[in-house]
Amino acid sequence: MRSIPMFLRMAEELSRFPRMSPFQAFFHEPLTWSGVAVPRNWQQIARWQEQEFATTAKVEKQGYQVSVDVSVYKPSELTVKTVDNSVIIEGKSEQQDEQGGYTSRHFLRRFVLPEGYESDKVTSTLSSDGLLTINVPNPPEVEEALKERLVPIQHMGPANANPNATQEETDK
Repeated sequence: MRSIPMFLRMAEELSRFPRMSPFQAFFHEPLTWSGVAVPRNWQQIARWQEQEFATTAKVEKQGYQVSVDVSVYKPSELTVKTVDNSVIIEGKSEQQDEQGGYTSRHFLRRFVLPEGYESDKVTSTLSSDGLLTINVPNPPEVEEALKERLVPIQHMGPANANPNATQEETDK
């Protein structure tokens, strides 16, 4: 008989929770633990990774350029290759810890080159602070579009300060 009041209290406390199935609870708001949101499904994880590890790809005067921070990888753990009209950057690291376990890291990024850019002209550089930069020179069509030309300035007489003034007023 002592357990009946305990069950009544439990029922009262459970009635305060929102009524939803475990399936609904799984796909609604993420849990928060120590103020950090824990993602509940793969789409949220993918969006978080895109935001966290976003790379800068841009077309500039020198060509197409992609920069990726790979400071956690050794140069020997990185590969850059071209397949068709895309550049693939891969980093793979495996380390053994003191207790005999393994820690591994792996990432793979694929960038499709803009139309007209040739994959056989891709070059890559790795800075001392771990920034991997992929460069592809501009194709001739883009070079023509970006071509600079100096326009000569023709010097004329003095500028007319008052456009409504007549010729007789400006002669005085």
